[in-house]
Amino acid sequence: MLKLFTDNVEVTNIIGSNPIFATHLKRQFLLILLSSLILSLGWPPLYTGYLLLLGFVPLLLLEQEAQKWYRLKIYLSLLLWNIGTTWWVWNASPEGCIAMLLANSGLMLIPFVIYRRVKRYFGLETGLAAWIISWISMEYLHLNWEIAYPWLNLGNGLAALPQAIQWYEYTGTLGGTLWILLVNALIFTFLSNPTKLNRWVTISAVIIPFVFSYITFISEISIYKGKFPEVVVVQPNIDPYQKFEAEDPQSEVNYFIKMAETKLNQNTEFVLFPETGLTETCEEAYINDALTYKILKQWLKKYPKLTLVSGSNTYRFFDSTNRTSTSRRHYSGKYYDVYNSAIVMDQSGVKDIYRKSKLVPGVEKMPYTKVFSFLENYAIDLGGISGSLGEDSVARVFYSQNKIGAAPLICYETIFGEYVSEFVKNGANVIFILTNDGWWGNTPGYRHHKLYARLRAIETRRDVVRCTNTGTSCVIDKTGKINGETHWWKAATMRYSIHPNSKFTFYTKHGDYLGKLAAWLFSIVFIMSIAGKAISRKIFS
Repeated sequence: MLKLFTDNVEVTNIIGSNPIFATHLKRQFLLILLSSLILSLGWPPLYTGYLLLLGFVPLLLLEQEAQKWYRLKIYLSLLLWNIGTTWWVWNASPEGCIAMLLANSGLMLIPFVIYRRVKRYFGLETGLAAWIISWISMEYLHLNWEIAYPWLNLGNGLAALPQAIQWYEYTGTLGGTLWILLVNALIFTFLSNPTKLNRWVTISAVIIPFVFSYITFISEISIYKGKFPEVVVVQPNIDPYQKFEAEDPQSEVNYFIKMAETKLNQNTEFVLFPETGLTETCEEAYINDALTYKILKQWLKKYPKLTLVSGSNTYRFFDSTNRTSTSRRHYSGKYYDVYNSAIVMDQSGVKDIYRKSKLVPGVEKMPYTKVFSFLENYAIDLGGISGSLGEDSVARVFYSQNKIGAAPLICYETIFGEYVSEFVKNGANVIFILTNDGWWGNTPGYRHHKLYARLRAIETRRDVVRCTNTGTSCVIDKTGKINGETHWWKAATMRYSIHPNSKFTFYTKHGDYLGKLAAWLFSIVFIMSIAGKAISRKIFS
């Protein structure tokens, strides 16, 4: 482990009484702090995302200057940035927070290690290209492997500046990552070689995407006239750590109905309850026989045009021949999966069930169970359900009686842009997010989650409606503008107009193509980093 950071350098050769060394050490320490400070201050919910365009410059300067322990120094800066932006996870799980911070910082270090090795044998420009490719590959990995943690993917960091990122409808958030890394590399190149050409290339790289975005933002602003479908959102504000013990499920659902009645009318299209809003755990095959659902079915008869979408807890049985990797053994000998679900129902009963597919690692799913199954009992209990949950295999779309298609995203699924696009391609005209953002308390965590939702609105050009138990419920239009926000830790019922859209954006059609391209190029970059000396000799001999 020590070799990862030291480059096999003897510690005794580093430490000495040389005043020049002391001056260099102070400068490097300032670069460590400066980068972590800029990156942290540039992250939402602050409206200072442009700072990310130069946040890595101090680290590139540090790498250039530090001959000893450069990996440890860069790792320290990345760790401080991770702490500065996601410290609030500690409120839900101190142990999980520590593991996440250490591991994610280590993963972010890899592109810098590859950059240094490629630069040594192929030059600065090639090294910077390798750094960008490696970083985007790392983010693409975070979007697709079982330890998925794309929360700090750089493109998310511009979520507070929708006027600057309208081009996400073409690139998704990985386009934002590419922009941030490219501008950092150009600024560093200019500082290394301050020519007039480098200056104008850097300025152009900053200004052109912004100008294009602002023009698009103006053109996408719509003045809607006439009547549009309405959605009523119930934010019950029940303490997430007590909601499964405080009241019986029937009392809770009656409370939800009472709240919804204050805003409902005969023309309301949808009513939304939040994630795990219906706490009665039901077998899916007999869900309409459960008392909670009988109460809802009877209530919905008063509103024959109304469609309810709500978070729920469900399970279903399997026999030994078709059991899943996450199924648990029942005392009857059968196997069953438990789900963090969303249901859609009207006066006739439950019409469809969607089971959350992008599960939180270590909370709702133990990644790579064959390797880490011994840790299953240590999974964090959030939402009344813990351990490895089952997943859906289809991005299911819920339809109202007027055939408006809605994507029923559940909490963590908000941050997976390509996955959200699957719902849109399957017919979603609007995006619903059912969530419970109270696990971390009144911290930046729930604000991050809210702002990340506007990225999905821009990428797909769909209205997004957030329904939270605690946090911020709101509606977000196709330009990322947020309207009708509720307050933290206050119960509320809101009514929003929505504007269904059936057109596909370029990103909706093609998904994270930048990530796929970077992943292919990474194989070349990786070979260059481990066999750079031999390859460079053959090329330049």
